[in-house]
Parts: sequence; structure tokens; C-alpha cells
Amino acid sequence: MSNINLESMNVIIYLIKTFFISSATYYFSLKVVEENKVSVYKNIWVYFLLLIITIICTLIKYGSNSSNSIIFLGLCLSIIFSKVLKKDISYSIIVTTFSLSINYIFLFISSIISFCISIVMNIRAESISLIFIIIPHIILIFLFLRKKRFKKGLQFLKEKTENEYLNILILNTSTIIIFAAIIIVNYNGEFTMKLISGFVIFSIIMFITIQKSLQLYYKQKLIIQDLDETKKELEDKNKEIKELEKENLNLSKINHSVAHKQKSLEYKLNQLILKNEIAEELDIKDKMNNISRELDNQKTVELTKTNISEIDDMLRYMQSECIKNNIDFELQISGNINHMINKVIPKENLEILIADHIKNSIIAIKHSKNSNKSILVRIGLIDGIYSIYVYDSGIEFEIETLKNLGIKPSSTHLNDGGSGMGFMNTFDTLNKFYASIIINEYGKESKDNYTKYIAIKFDSRHEFKIYSYRADKIKEKNNNKNIIIESRDLK
Repeated sequence: MSNINLESMNVIIYLIKTFFISSATYYFSLKVVEENKVSVYKNIWVYFLLLIITIICTLIKYGSNSSNSIIFLGLCLSIIFSKVLKKDISYSIIVTTFSLSINYIFLFISSIISFCISIVMNIRAESISLIFIIIPHIILIFLFLRKKRFKKGLQFLKEKTENEYLNILILNTSTIIIFAAIIIVNYNGEFTMKLISGFVIFSIIMFITIQKSLQLYYKQKLIIQDLDETKKELEDKNKEIKELEKENLNLSKINHSVAHKQKSLEYKLNQLILKNEIAEELDIKDKMNNISRELDNQKTVELTKTNISEIDDMLRYMQSECIKNNIDFELQISGNINHMINKVIPKENLEILIADHIKNSIIAIKHSKNSNKSILVRIGLIDGIYSIYVYDSGIEFEIETLKNLGIKPSSTHLNDGGSGMGFMNTFDTLNKFYASIIINEYGKESKDNYTKYIAIKFDSRHEFKIYSYRADKIKEKNNNKNIIIESRDLK
């Protein structure tokens, strides 16, 4: 009868101990991954499942052996942990095995403490000894988790690590500790005594692994942090460079536009000086008279007026630039330009458009060997649409220049004042007023005709068209789908 009671007591003690180990492992697993969001309701169900698993483990232990019961316990804990936190099973096995091994180390230490207390106090009752095992075990868990480094969980276990070597090391060391614990629990004389030293060694290895893993983790975290900071710094610098480039481009556009206006004003000032309006005050009357006589020897055609002083001044200045370069300059005005600047495009934008494209035509003619040097400018209501047409007898566009129009400043004539900013300004204006641009190349240089014209139409269609005798070549090197390229020879 006493043997039956003793065996029943052993079963109860084993059941309590196993339930405590499984509960402690589950709690420890949650803490090492810093998971505090599991609801009370869910935890109640987990502990209820742990009780059922503990009963099954006890049946396996006394129906089979201890090793099978612990393996079963480990697998069940891994599955529960996986389902509760919605993690993949491989990650859950690593965390659960690690937590179980740590708890077996604490159990081993607690058992030694309990044994010492039982010797000192001459305690023989297994139930009381169990209390002296559980209490130190709980204290060890809380002391471990209260350490500064572990308060927020074990960083290398909080998320699935990409370091497979670390995973294998933790899993292998934990497994060895668990199997050593199984053998120690099933005491088997001299072999078990020898294994205790191995258990202690692997326990020390486990804590060293934890320490080194944390050190590696923090070092890696610092490296990642440095890389992130460097990446952010680089992104900020790139953003700053882009903003500066954009600012520089805008300043270049403004300077380009101001330069036209400045030259126009300079020309008007010179004209005023030549007309003796301020010559006497500057004491340069004789010098201006000489310049005036030189200009009188050149052919100057009176231009049709738009009746907008800024536009007329700019056209007269551009005419003077053509005269300097022996270029015939012709102007045709159609319709009411006052209506054009009031309803279609402001005079400031119109002034710069005219200046940019006449200047480009002058540069194109200067680089041409064509004996015909002429520019025709048409402004106003043309074919029922307010437009600007600039015809010239200069060289054709470079295909690379056509490719970059409106995208980035592009010019093949930097030495002659070409900057590519004229077309950048033009495309800004096209976008602003939803206008269209047409480039029509008639053919190669001819003494009887213009070689090309550029038309800017305020037709609200926002198109970019190129009509050219070399359309195939342009299409071959241009992948901009927004440009309509057609073959046409109007000669």
C-alpha cells in the first residue's frame, strides 16, 4: 500500500514539475521575444492546453520513458507558441528549444539549492523539496529577465535572424542541454554523474553564446544604424543636389531671359544716345555721331510695330544683331498683338520667346555656309491661331539636340552664346499655356529658300511635332513617344 502511495506521489510531483516547466518555458519564450500583446483570454486557453499536454507527458513518462515525454512537450510548446504569435514553426522551435533549455538549467540549479536546503534542514518530504525547487526557479527567471540587457527581450531572438550559423548553434546547444537533462532526470549511476559535468559545461556555453550573440547583435545593429544614417545622409545630399540643380536651372533660365532684356535695353539706350537725347550730358556726342554714320551706311528696314514697347524694342534689338551678322531680317505682324498679350500670353513671355528663337536662328545662320542669310518672323493670328513662326536659312538641328529639347539644356554652339536655356524656357511656356511646338525642316541649305522654321501655336493641344526630310534618322535615335515625327519635304 505504501508503495502505491509513493508511486502516486511521484506521479503527482512529476505532473506538477512538468506543468511548471512548460508554463515557465511558455512565459520565458514570450519575454525573450518581448511579446506583451497576448490577451488574458488567450493565455487562459494556453495554460489549459499546457495542463492537458502535461497530463499526456506524464502518461508517456510512466507508460514509456522520460525522453519521449520531453520531446513531446517541446514539440507541443513550439506549436502553441507558433499559433499564439503567428510565427513560422521553424522560428518557434528555435525560441521554444532555447527557452526550454534555459529552464532546465534553472531547474538544475534550483534542484541543487533544494538538495542543500533539504540536507541542512533534514527535509525528506518530496512535496516540500518541490517547493524549494519551484521558488528558486521562479526567482532565477525573474533575475535573468530583469537584467538590463534582457529587459526588452533577447534582441537576436525577437525576430527571425538571418544568421543561420547562430540558429544552428543555439538549436544544437539547447538540444544537448535538454537531452543531458533527460539523462540526469533518469539517474543511472556513474554515467549520469559523468554527464553532469557535460551538462554544466554546455550550460556555461549556452550563457556565453547568449552573451556573444548579444554583443554581435548590438555590433550588427550599430553597423546597420550607421549604414542607415549614411544612406539617409546620401539621400539627403542627393535631394539637396537635385534641389540645387533645379534652383541652378531656374536661375539659368532667369539669367538667360534677363540677358535678352538687358541687351534690348542696352540697344535702346544706345539709340537714345545716338539721337542726342543724353549724349551731351555724357560728353560723347562726337563719338556717337561717328557710330551713327556707320550705322547709316548699313541697310536698315523700318519694322512693323506691334504697339507694345517691350516687344518692339526687342525686335529692333534683334534686327540690329542680324545687321551686325549680315543677315536679312523680315517681320510680319498679323492681327491684334494687344489682344494676344491680354488673352493668350503675357508680354514678358512673348518677349522672351521671340528673343530666344531669333537668337537661335542667328547662331544657326552663323554656322551655315549658305549664301542665303535670312530670318523671317511672323507674330499674331496665323491660320486662325495666335502663333509665333521663326524661319531661318541656317543649319539643321543636331539629332541629339532634338532628343533633349525641353528635357535638359543642350547646345552644340556654346562658343557662340548657345546654352540650351532658350528651349528650356520655351518648354516651360508651352507647359504653362498648353501650347504646341512644330519644327519643320525643309531640307539642306538652299540659296532660294529657308531651311527650317519653328512654330509655337497657342492652340491648347500641347503637341510636339517634327516634320523633316530626315525623319527616319530622327526616329531611329529618338525614343521619346511624346514627339510626333513625320517625313515631309515642303520644297
